[in-house]
Amino acid sequence: MRQVSLLVVGLVLAGCASEAGEENMPENAASEEVAAPSADEAALDEIRASYVQHYNLHHASVVADLYGDSAIALVADGGVHEGKAAILAWLEGSMAATPTLDLTTIETRVFGTSAVALGRYSVQATPPGGAAMTSAGHYMTLFSRSDAGWKIDAVITNFDAPPAPEFAWSEMQAEAPPDNGTMKALTDAWAQHYNLGHASVVAGYYEDDAKVAFSDAPLATGKAEIEALLTQRLSAGSPQITIHDVYTQDLGDGYALDAGWYELTRNAHLQPDGSYKLLWHVSNARPVT
Repeated sequence: MRQVSLLVVGLVLAGCASEAGEENMPENAASEEVAAPSADEAALDEIRASYVQHYNLHHASVVADLYGDSAIALVADGGVHEGKAAILAWLEGSMAATPTLDLTTIETRVFGTSAVALGRYSVQATPPGGAAMTSAGHYMTLFSRSDAGWKIDAVITNFDAPPAPEFAWSEMQAEAPPDNGTMKALTDAWAQHYNLGHASVVAGYYEDDAKVAFSDAPLATGKAEIEALLTQRLSAGSPQITIHDVYTQDLGDGYALDAGWYELTRNAHLQPDGSYKLLWHVSNARPVT
């Protein structure tokens, strides 16, 4: 069973450097460093507002124009839509059910010409000839800024509870993408201890205030909640996972974005030592086959 996950991993290298030079910093330097530029925040808020407004008006082409030409959407039903044309076709198909979308932003971080947002969504829809249904879950979005303004580069969504048994899943991709990411050391270690059932060790790969949105589960915040969620999952059928690290993007300011896919079967901040830890983690999944 092939699945897709999108991870944000953070680095603490910049934080360590700030701590070392703390006595030479202006009193307001820390707050200025943390705060996102107001113009960028406003622009990203405008994109989200426009997305919801036109999605709910079923203006598929307007929503598609909020994406970059080579954007990718990894959606909760297992679909992988690459490029604006494919995203437009997906939106048009989705809007046949006359959906109503609501978005709630949990956190947004801006890194110069890139930004990442974590949030929650809910959709109410009535498929043609079917009954009204509601679905909800979490999303992570990667934005990039050019002279033309901000655009969506990538988005992943998932369900926070299993959908109904009759739910129609998207077709799988015919061919898996190659492994070209640079986070293999982290993903391999994560998978190794996951497969050994070491929930506390896996939780140790996350920041103290990390957020995890596994498929079919509520958001877990902080290591204690993440470890409890992992313990619950690892107790169900001794799952074994293989993670394929496909793509890594340096966001600047000591952060990186990593994306890939995983195979599952059942029966990040850079640390002082140069390793990575996970900051935000969103994955989606089909039923186990």
